[in-house]
Amino acid sequence: MNTTPSPDGAREDVTRPTIPLPQGTPSTPPEPATPDPTAVIPTGDENDQNHQADAAAQVDRADETEAATASGTDTAAGTGGTPPAPPAPVPGAAETPAPQPSAAELTERKWRKGYPGFFGIANVIVSGVLAVVWLWLPVVVLIAGLSGLFALGLGLLALFVWFVLQRGINRVERFRAEAVYGDGIASAPTPESAYAPGFSRFMHNQWLVFKSPSFWRSTAHHYIKVIYGGFVCGLAALGLTFAGLLAAAALNPEFLPGQLGDFSRLGSGLIALAAFVSTVLILLLSPYPDRALDRALLPATRTEALRAEVKTLDRARAGAVDAATSERLRIERDLHDGVQPMLVATSMKLGMAKAKMDTDPEAAKALLTEAHAESKAAITELRQLARGIHPAVLSDRGLDAAVSALAARCAVPVRVTVDLLDHSAAQLAGVTGSVPLTKVSSEAVAYFVVAEALTNVSKHSLATEAHVRIYVRDGRLHISVSDNGRGGARVDPVVGSGLAGLADRVTAARGTWALTSPVGGPTTLVVEVPCA
Repeated sequence: MNTTPSPDGAREDVTRPTIPLPQGTPSTPPEPATPDPTAVIPTGDENDQNHQADAAAQVDRADETEAATASGTDTAAGTGGTPPAPPAPVPGAAETPAPQPSAAELTERKWRKGYPGFFGIANVIVSGVLAVVWLWLPVVVLIAGLSGLFALGLGLLALFVWFVLQRGINRVERFRAEAVYGDGIASAPTPESAYAPGFSRFMHNQWLVFKSPSFWRSTAHHYIKVIYGGFVCGLAALGLTFAGLLAAAALNPEFLPGQLGDFSRLGSGLIALAAFVSTVLILLLSPYPDRALDRALLPATRTEALRAEVKTLDRARAGAVDAATSERLRIERDLHDGVQPMLVATSMKLGMAKAKMDTDPEAAKALLTEAHAESKAAITELRQLARGIHPAVLSDRGLDAAVSALAARCAVPVRVTVDLLDHSAAQLAGVTGSVPLTKVSSEAVAYFVVAEALTNVSKHSLATEAHVRIYVRDGRLHISVSDNGRGGARVDPVVGSGLAGLADRVTAARGTWALTSPVGGPTTLVVEVPCA
């Protein structure tokens, strides 16, 4: 645990990535961190863009490093240049570390993946119970729908009821398989209609799901699983009954008078013991076929998985194109509305100063002073623009320092929790410590997500506090930004808001995002991107 000075002069504990080396392994110095070109959204020719980003980073490096280490950075709007105190934490709230799985949870997860155990036996017994109390209901509804097709209206209604009921059952079965056996089962993509939003689109979506192979595989999985559970439970009940009767006869021959024939009491006891042991073995081994059934019918087929991968790549490509377009428009707007007027005004004042140099030196000197000040303001504006392309502090000092710099510039007090170590992956692999998995491109996405979210918090939320949490879990980088403001945030792709550009950036990185912002607050933005 290293203590890193934050840009506002406060000190903040952040966990530095460390990889434990086994004994006997020679330690090698880590490679210097270099910016990933993929972290910059392409805006045209790739070589020109890389040169532009590198030049912007070099120009901004000295200013960014100085701003990240100097104390007294302004953290609120309207301070008039007076360095305020660091953002005060929320009263009564302590810095909570990123959620990490407990040792018991990790042990349980490993144990379930190794042997189904009693959870699997209980799962098979539940299937057997469902065979008695549940199986008949969807079958009756299906038969009623098929037999009522001649009545058309009632038959279609019954079939639709069965379809909706069966879809819910299939979801429950998938959840049950993942919860009991700990297997992450990739589901087939849900087909989507190309119709316009409305009732027609809804019904067409249902029809596409109804005729999809994945729906019928899941349906067959449910019925086979329930029938298998009923068969195992029936066999176990028969074996226990037979063993109980023979055990009772061995203990008391008069229990079944005339039924044992020439069987001795010892033979009856041995047969009862064999029947009991066989029943126990059947129950102990029953989870394996049950688990094999889940793995055979629930996952998506190779064709469906490839189709889903193509869809994901298409969305990522479209998101990258949209994000690049938005980025170009933003840069053009910032140059047109910011730097360009400053340079025009500077040029005009230099021309006026040149004209008055001989006739009115004092006025010319005043104009030169104003032009000098405006040129410095233009340089500052260009540095801010370069920081928006790729922040130098992210490459120099890492994501924790970069996010701390963003929090220091926010007008609202911000608590920051950063942990870039995947504790769960390390412990599941049997490694002592934690494994860093993030790369530059995913950290760049996280930086811009936090930057856009904190900008919205400062401008629109009317919040009094915000919280940024970044952590790694199961090979994915989780970013959460929340505030206690007025809420009502919306993503409008038509207008092209900052949140819409953020969504395109996350989609281009093959990540997911979710925005929760009811009117009245609070607002929470959750983003997940793959680490590798």
